[in-house]
Amino acid sequence: MTLPSPFLVDLPTKLPATANPAWWFHRNALLQPERPALFVQDTLYRYQELLDYLLPLAQTLLQEDPQPEHPIVALFASRSLTAYASVLAIHYAGKGYAALNPLFPAERNRHILNLTDAILLIADASCIEQLAELLTQCEKSRIVLLPDQQTLPACCQKLTQHRFLCHSEIFAHRSLLQEPLQVEQQLAYLLFTSGSTGIPKGIAVPASSLNVFIANMLLRYHPTPEDRFSQHSDLTFDASVYDQFLCWAAGASLYCLPHSIRYAPAPFIRQHALTFWESVPSVVHFMKRMHQLKAGAFPSLRWSVFGGERLNLETVHLWQQAAPHSGIDNSYGPTESTICITGYIWRPGHSEAECLEGMVPIGLPYPGQQVAILREGVLYQEEEDVVGELCLSGSQVDTYYWRNESETNRRYFCLNDDHGNPQRWYKTGDRVYWQQGVGLYYLDRMDRQLKIRGYRVELAEIEQVLQQVAQSDQVAVVGWTKPGTQVATIIGFVAHTQATHAALLAGCSDRLPPYMVPNTLHTLEELPRNANGKTDLQQLLAILDGEA
Repeated sequence: MTLPSPFLVDLPTKLPATANPAWWFHRNALLQPERPALFVQDTLYRYQELLDYLLPLAQTLLQEDPQPEHPIVALFASRSLTAYASVLAIHYAGKGYAALNPLFPAERNRHILNLTDAILLIADASCIEQLAELLTQCEKSRIVLLPDQQTLPACCQKLTQHRFLCHSEIFAHRSLLQEPLQVEQQLAYLLFTSGSTGIPKGIAVPASSLNVFIANMLLRYHPTPEDRFSQHSDLTFDASVYDQFLCWAAGASLYCLPHSIRYAPAPFIRQHALTFWESVPSVVHFMKRMHQLKAGAFPSLRWSVFGGERLNLETVHLWQQAAPHSGIDNSYGPTESTICITGYIWRPGHSEAECLEGMVPIGLPYPGQQVAILREGVLYQEEEDVVGELCLSGSQVDTYYWRNESETNRRYFCLNDDHGNPQRWYKTGDRVYWQQGVGLYYLDRMDRQLKIRGYRVELAEIEQVLQQVAQSDQVAVVGWTKPGTQVATIIGFVAHTQATHAALLAGCSDRLPPYMVPNTLHTLEELPRNANGKTDLQQLLAILDGEA
């Protein structure tokens, strides 16, 4: 097979921004079929093996739903060969994927599935028991691919409104599709984040944005086929896209951590001699508690990328001691900016002085991207001593929320650039400070959103669920960091309810992902009010500080 012209060069960064994102993988599957591509569930798969598995999946997707008006395929899977092959197969078919999470309550997964309008759903073996519950009350019939199942599981046999395709029906014939489809305006993925209105917000990331991001990362880190990348995040967190696509674009191998050791990964890093680590900073603090950060513990690491949470000086020093040969990059970016859009590479002996109250800068925008600070209606770019809301623009920045016009209008705006052309900007809600020569510093949120293990959490969404469970409008939820720690926790306050704490937490667990369920609850006779009659959140935080 003849490679298209972009691949007749040595540097994979030549991939056109409009190309199918699966071309990154496909290029290396053709050039180095016998090299390792994926290690998952104690098994190593080579590029050719992964290609042979995904092509029939992609062919089946095309046969069952070739319509361009259905750009999304739902994926219900976790850390398996089928999960990662499906991500690629969906792209090969010219579509994007929307990941559901088996750790989420069925009600939330069902709501997200309905929002996607996906006709096709792929599920792996780990999700079969939950699949029946997910599909029972779906708004429309769906075509469900079960690549791991030889026969239809008993729990699905009564779901006659849906059509199921098992292993033999998917893999019976050689795939006619031999390379990724080229589709105009292809979506790469659709991820849902916590929404302030109580409804998850869908962020549709186009293939063009993902390709620009991957090209920027290849130039930033220069990974090689010899690298071994960690895969630490769930598929519902966009950091998982970072790991997969950067790894396969470099022709390297992806090592997926078992879920059970995600917060104690030291033996896994050493055993597999990982060279590229990516996670949220709070993982480092969990490892510290477990005494996994001994000096020189990770000699193989050559790059460590942190994002999704604040990175402080203590964390850097802990990691630097454990991974003495590793560069450290503090990356920043909301899902709307395609994973991350700014970064700050740590320079030992120099960067300490550039920290702001012990916090590492989030740095400068990547090539082709722009940042500005919005303050009192004025947009400032690279202005010293300006503090305000960070706004983003550029080829990585998405332009709308999935079928949510009101939220799109609230967060996105247009201004003419220096040449009089309209330029689309995104308001992040993050309050930042710009320092010439260093770049951006993250200060805090301008609203009631916080990050828990890298996930964006809208406290208002938790409050709505807690109100329903408690059957009380006297409810408040705050994010609180215990003095002397770096990890934020979610604390709920309830008044005028007859329900026990155990019942309230169980009700929240039935409706919210685990990372959004309050860590603890407090019952008060009345919630404190400020002069405007609103719940006094500062007084609630003072209660927690007094108990610490």
